[in-house]
Amino acid sequence: MKNVKNLKMLFVLFSVLFFDVDASSKETIIWGHGCIPPLYLCEGDNVRGVAANIENIVFENLPDYKHERLNSNLERILESLKTQDKFCCSAIAKNPEREEFAYFSIPAAIVPPIHIFIRKDDHAAFGGADVVSLDKTLEKTNLKFGYPSARSFGSEIDAIIKAHANAPHLSETYSSDIVDQQIELLINRRIDYTIGGYFALKIAAKKLGVQDEILPIRISEKEEYLALYFVCPKNGWGRAMVEKINAILKKELPTKRYFEYFKPYYDNGTEDEFKQQYENILIKPIVE
Repeated sequence: MKNVKNLKMLFVLFSVLFFDVDASSKETIIWGHGCIPPLYLCEGDNVRGVAANIENIVFENLPDYKHERLNSNLERILESLKTQDKFCCSAIAKNPEREEFAYFSIPAAIVPPIHIFIRKDDHAAFGGADVVSLDKTLEKTNLKFGYPSARSFGSEIDAIIKAHANAPHLSETYSSDIVDQQIELLINRRIDYTIGGYFALKIAAKKLGVQDEILPIRISEKEEYLALYFVCPKNGWGRAMVEKINAILKKELPTKRYFEYFKPYYDNGTEDEFKQQYENILIKPIVE
């Protein structure tokens, strides 16, 4: 009996050691993210949201790797893509500058059109319209524009902002809570308008209790939905990882659970429009 007990203890000890070694031998991928709702909702160490759910699908399909999330601002995330070998992130917009140092997956997510946000009582200064030209609005030197320094809103909008970037009535904003900061600057009249994701800025305004004081306006130069991507460093490891992520996305994008993660981005009135954009931007490229 004693020998049997000893054998059992040895088996348990071997199992523990084996699984510890197995876990520690897994390659670790660091996944950078910012706390930009509803992509990422950060509550201490708990991270949820649209992009976090999509990442979880990728983690589930890459069980041979250890996945660790790192909360950071976008500037540091982009720098890490340049300097770290095994660092990836999701929900990143594509532009030529970023393609110089990162590999991009196929489109992995979409967000509703980018808007500018103004104070509601200033609507007349923007022509009282529901849609404005960003380029023409940026020419108005009496209106101060604040924008997040490291964000990309797609090549079309990025190019417009870049063309005006040196004008004195434009100012860059820097913060780990960049969306909250944009709304605070707007409400405190430090700027007259800002730019960003419709839902991210609306959520920030509600959080700060000023949702009734701001007004979102669409931008005529880019009324389509914005595609977001997984990105990894532009090296051999990054290329191989993006290929693995692409295979997972092609399998998962058509599934019901993947689509339902986007519920924060539509309601009963906009669901059909969202479905059409989802089909055009995410599904058609993988079936054609």
